[in-house]
Amino acid sequence: MRRAHGVRGALAVESLVDAPAAIFASGAVLVAGDRQGNPAVNGELHIEDGRPMNREWLVKFSEIDNRDAADLWRGRYLLADRARIAPLSDDQVYIASLMGMHVEVEGQGVVGRVKDVYNAPQGLLIEVQTATGTPLVPWRPELIARVDEDTRTIVLKPLEGLLE
Repeated sequence: MRRAHGVRGALAVESLVDAPAAIFASGAVLVAGDRQGNPAVNGELHIEDGRPMNREWLVKFSEIDNRDAADLWRGRYLLADRARIAPLSDDQVYIASLMGMHVEVEGQGVVGRVKDVYNAPQGLLIEVQTATGTPLVPWRPELIARVDEDTRTIVLKPLEGLLE
């Protein structure tokens, strides 16, 4: 959650999903957590209203009724129960699943691990911890050969200078 919006406890939320209208729909239930997908102990949040606002979503929760309370939720992540949302297609992966995955380059083997994931204006970036540093790799079809969730491996296409 990015920031409080207004005096009635609404929050401006950055969506990290392909179908935010389903996640932020009235009546949906979310849980606050961290970027690794671990839920907090605060319990469930029930959405009263959710609507797009510029590049964010304006979300009102029944448990948060004023700006001061909303400010306490800044910087947290909202988690949805995977059983309540549509299954992923073969070419999709949960962002939280990327954390800690091995990173390989086709024909070169393992070169590092995913240290962090960023949702930048130009798209998703993965930070790869290698023996020589932590380069950022854009999440683009022309760079990602495949993702194997069973072996927790991301295979990159070979590209000179990508991991430098």
